[in-house]
Amino acid sequence: RKDTGIEYDQRMQGTLQLFREQYQLDGIGKDIEVLRQDGVPFEVLDREGCVKVEPALAHAKDKFVGGLRLPHDETGDCFKFTNALAKIAEGLGVKFRFGVNIKSLLMSGGKVSGVETSQGILTADRYVVALGSYTPALVKSLGLNAPIYPVKGYSITAPIINEERAPVSTVLDESYKIAITRLGDRIRVGGMAEVSGFTKDLPAARRATLDLSVTDLFPGGDLKAATFWSGLRPMTPDSTPIIGATRYDNVFINAGHGTLGWTMSCGSGKLLADLISGNKPDIRADDLGISRYE
Repeated sequence: RKDTGIEYDQRMQGTLQLFREQYQLDGIGKDIEVLRQDGVPFEVLDREGCVKVEPALAHAKDKFVGGLRLPHDETGDCFKFTNALAKIAEGLGVKFRFGVNIKSLLMSGGKVSGVETSQGILTADRYVVALGSYTPALVKSLGLNAPIYPVKGYSITAPIINEERAPVSTVLDESYKIAITRLGDRIRVGGMAEVSGFTKDLPAARRATLDLSVTDLFPGGDLKAATFWSGLRPMTPDSTPIIGATRYDNVFINAGHGTLGWTMSCGSGKLLADLISGNKPDIRADDLGISRYE
């Protein structure tokens, strides 16, 4: 952001994990200990403290008992971020091919020699498989086992019609496992974890849960004008992404980031670029490769 001036409805006003029940607040001891060990600033807040950082909660003080705030957390719109980043990349010579289907990987001499697509064969010196939940289907033809599974999540995005009832930043509703985020003049409500294959249907019951959570705490959005969306999170058994080389010298994987895809995206890209270029990575990458599953 400092180098590019990229804008994506970013806010640097922290996140608030909101607890509706006392037992939830009483049970955060282990989380706090981890934060302390890692040197992450945090604040344990009572009702008034929560209202101070999120004034719109004043009308719902009887709905929660307290919260855990991470004041240095940042939020933003990942869709806007990636689109803006793509434009910057295009200016640097990167070419994007949208609407192209991958048919197969071509092999020659014990390595991948090309990618057969609906628009012809593409060749390169190195190949990076970064297909999220669809990664296993492609690398299976190489004899690689990438245990990445789709975990479905939902979101609604509504225009703000009442500033006084809208969040300042991001609030995590611990009871409903829902995140309510301020994105410019919009509120986005997302969450849930559903194992249902690759379906992206939009059940009314899931929409009702999202509506209930945001209406309960931040009824400042126009839900009648909201968009309803679903997506697949690429999860691994150990909740750690697969980043790095494979048994094929010219094939790399960058997938399986689960719910933290955008959070880890830039760091993952930097790590993979270092591995491909032969530079020393900023962190150890030995345990991130696909070899841990072989």
